Amino acid sequence: MLPVLRLDTLGDDAWRALRRRGAADLRQASAAVAPVLEAVRTEGDPAVARFLREVDGVELAPERFRLRDDEVAAARAALPSELEAAFHRTIRNLEQFHRRQLDEDWELEVEPGVTIGERIVPVRAAGVYVPFGKAVYPSSALMLTVPARVAGVARIVLASGADPATGEIPASVVAAAAMGGATEVWRLSGTAAVAVFAYGTATLDPVDVVAGPGGPYVAAAKRLVQDELGVDLDAGPSETLVLALGDADPRLVAADVLSEAEHGADSHAYALCASDELAARIAAELAAGVAALPAERRTFVEAQARDGRSLVLVAADDDEAVRVADDLAVEHVVVHAPDAATVAARLTRAGTVCVGPWTPSPAGSYAAGTNHVLPTGGAARHASGLGVEAFVRRQSFERITRDGLASLRPTLAAYADHEGLPAHRRAVDVRFDR
Repeated sequence: MLPVLRLDTLGDDAWRALRRRGAADLRQASAAVAPVLEAVRTEGDPAVARFLREVDGVELAPERFRLRDDEVAAARAALPSELEAAFHRTIRNLEQFHRRQLDEDWELEVEPGVTIGERIVPVRAAGVYVPFGKAVYPSSALMLTVPARVAGVARIVLASGADPATGEIPASVVAAAAMGGATEVWRLSGTAAVAVFAYGTATLDPVDVVAGPGGPYVAAAKRLVQDELGVDLDAGPSETLVLALGDADPRLVAADVLSEAEHGADSHAYALCASDELAARIAAELAAGVAALPAERRTFVEAQARDGRSLVLVAADDDEAVRVADDLAVEHVVVHAPDAATVAARLTRAGTVCVGPWTPSPAGSYAAGTNHVLPTGGAARHASGLGVEAFVRRQSFERITRDGLASLRPTLAAYADHEGLPAHRRAVDVRFDR
């Protein structure tokens, strides 16, 4: 059973742990991944092959890192019809969502002869990473490739770990990658994938940005390569907070908690209410739900409960519950409340908000059209979910006529003289000496 804790009994250390969840995992992971990144940077393909052999138990020669076109086509052809239909539906909804995020080029004449503006240009190459190990995630392949394609990226590289038993990426992930818009698929996992995205090797070219969720090692690796390429956001282990107010149904609350908790032992899942009685009913439903899970998923939730990663929290009243839900800045906040829309409007720091009893988080994670690559570990205080902005640049421009520059000339001279930069002034003056 998940522990039940009243908020007014939590000490400073407990509050700090809630707000800084996962921080210690990242510190430990950073120390572990730094040597791997350096080895790939300096040794290239041999270091990648060694990592895959020692960490994943996968023996791959460098020429096998990238899937051939016929291998991708075979995975696409083998996709069951029901999954193909599901992928098409998700792609359609994702495209509608992400097209609304596209900005347009603009320009403005701020004064006569002085025009400024911005062009929205896609990066040339994007690398996206799909986790593998605890489950198979073709949905993540779509969530990553579709916004990159909508943004206009020409080269979209998807990497995911291979099954040690077969040496292959799950066929459904490969098919989803192809349908979403990937132009290359790599059999690379975790830290090795991030390293190759950043540095490249003799067989694989680097990219301009990297995006995608993962555990602490992937998140730490992404942070450490930020001098080499753009990085999307902190999208680490899955987390959820289910806000249960009023006459919330404890069965639905428990179901929503477990739908995220089952991801892995490093996930965080909270139920938050303002009633001891409701908390007890939620805890009982959670105990029954955990018992019904498959053995591996059950051990994940049991580990979370043991480590304090998943809890039932009890606030003094509804207002405190809403404030705490917003303060924790969790990846998914699911709102069960008599007026769920009003409550949801107060939540400004969640990665995504699932509004009302008919909006379970898997709907957004799979098919509604929003992106399930979301900020975790409190990063929702300042970061947004994955969107086309991760794959584009805003490139400014200035276009000035002779009369426009003449008008600006005294102002430019004042700045150049004050800052002691005579060549700045000369670059303007020389144009009028002809």
